[in-house]
Amino acid sequence: MRTLGSVLALCLAALSVIPQTDPKSKSNESLQKAVLLADLKSLALEVPKLDGPLARALANAEIADAAWMLDRNWSKNLLREAYQLTYLSEEEQRQIGPDLPGTPPRPPTAISRARTDVRKRIVSVARRDAVFSDQLLHDSSARITKDDRQMMYTQLTRMALEEGDNQAAVRSIQENMAIDPTQSMLVELINDLAVKDRAAADNLILQYIGGLSKAELVGGKLSRGRADLVLRWLVFPNSFFPDPNKRIPSPGPHVMRTYVRYVIEMLGAQEQKEPGSISRQRTILLAVWLPLNQYAPELRERFMQLEALSRTPGQDASLPTKSNEELDQDRFRQKQKESLDGTGASEQSIDSMISHEDFETARKLIARLAEGERKKQLMEQVNAKEAMSLVKNGDLVAAQNLAERLTSVNSILQVYPLIIQGYATNKDQVGVFAVAYQAMRKLKEIKTNPAPTNKQFGMPAEFAPTASEVDGVLSALGRLAKAVLPIDSLLAAEIVDEIVVKANGSQIDTTQGRTGIDSELFRSLSAKDEVRARAAADSFKDRLRRIVALSAIYQWKAGKLDTGHKEAQITFR
Repeated sequence: MRTLGSVLALCLAALSVIPQTDPKSKSNESLQKAVLLADLKSLALEVPKLDGPLARALANAEIADAAWMLDRNWSKNLLREAYQLTYLSEEEQRQIGPDLPGTPPRPPTAISRARTDVRKRIVSVARRDAVFSDQLLHDSSARITKDDRQMMYTQLTRMALEEGDNQAAVRSIQENMAIDPTQSMLVELINDLAVKDRAAADNLILQYIGGLSKAELVGGKLSRGRADLVLRWLVFPNSFFPDPNKRIPSPGPHVMRTYVRYVIEMLGAQEQKEPGSISRQRTILLAVWLPLNQYAPELRERFMQLEALSRTPGQDASLPTKSNEELDQDRFRQKQKESLDGTGASEQSIDSMISHEDFETARKLIARLAEGERKKQLMEQVNAKEAMSLVKNGDLVAAQNLAERLTSVNSILQVYPLIIQGYATNKDQVGVFAVAYQAMRKLKEIKTNPAPTNKQFGMPAEFAPTASEVDGVLSALGRLAKAVLPIDSLLAAEIVDEIVVKANGSQIDTTQGRTGIDSELFRSLSAKDEVRARAAADSFKDRLRRIVALSAIYQWKAGKLDTGHKEAQITFR
């Protein structure tokens, strides 16, 4: 039996670990929050002075980010107003007309790209409260296009995957599929999820197949064909133009069995409805022959019936003995052989060699081309890709030497930050200095802002971003500064000063919510050197850039206060 003294001792020991709140510290924190909120309110008074609804929307989103932990209701109101500023006008809605599942995606425009980028920033803040974020997207569904809604869920998926939140990624993909299952963006999203969680990706493919059987799509055979192509890419993720540097785990047996059954039932139903149509679908039918034998042998008889109907006179009637992936590899080896034999020095074969990191063959093929601008571009491409490969393999000196040959902004943007990160990982400050100054020298030699190439964005030239949307030098300087910052804040601040000078003379149209600067850079620099970050932010001539940069500094301050609040000290007596 314990004595009264021992019980009291235990009680005192328990009380000693209760967090002790310092009244002065709490009062000081409250004062700092009040001052910071007042600064944000003052900054918000600048927003109505901005030209263009997208500029005001972006400014609201940046301020809302900093205000999130200080005044949640005000922050949400700013985000609602920001999202509404991205809505289509009534005239734009009339021009678009019905926007139903199955309609092909519309070509991108400057305004659509700007709206997409601003909405992404808004949602990146709003998604901290899932219910609020969902409501924001739901309320906007009647005022933005189908393509816009799918793009938002695409961005939400990518954010979730980057954070390792696979469940949130699954929900966003499901919303995306429900809007329109015919869009190719679903392939990349589900395959990226498969790299992290094959089982979750398999469940989505099974849902996709089930939904596709019942989906009502406009566009008839064309939209149905796009959806079947999406499904084919999902089931055979390492075939049909695969990325040799990104192998995706293959789907499990249940997916393969379900897909084989779907193809046979779908083609059988089409043949009954339109006799003779199976001959045009022979390639799709033959693609399931090997999976059928492995996963669904009970369907062999029905397959053989359809296969017989699919034959045409003079056509090869043999059945496949190699998988799609093996056939792709055979085609690559054949291209490589033809190229070395001197019969295939085409741009397509050069691109293929570069993508497979066969740089030696690629250089031999490029050497055979006639002198001209295209030959220079291909040589730039192979130099950039090989430099990145060298960084990946840890040969930073060789990568740096090869990078010295680069002449385009896009190549510098791709390569130099990777080399800097490599030196930073090795804690080699001398290497970081040398590469950073080398890159800055090369960027200063570029006097104008070159228009991005259509090849860079994978679209026809008339739809590619222009100099009023993208400034390659600004982007490259921003990436350099972020790469340098962890190892040397003074050098990073020097690059930021160069960014300010460049931005003040940039052609970018800020009225569409584009600044050309990365707000994250100012947030990170503030943690290292708030004085330099503030001086740089105040040096921007453009009002939107000043608001964005200052908001980033305030975001860092708000985060610091919030961290301090969470890390309450425990006093032990």
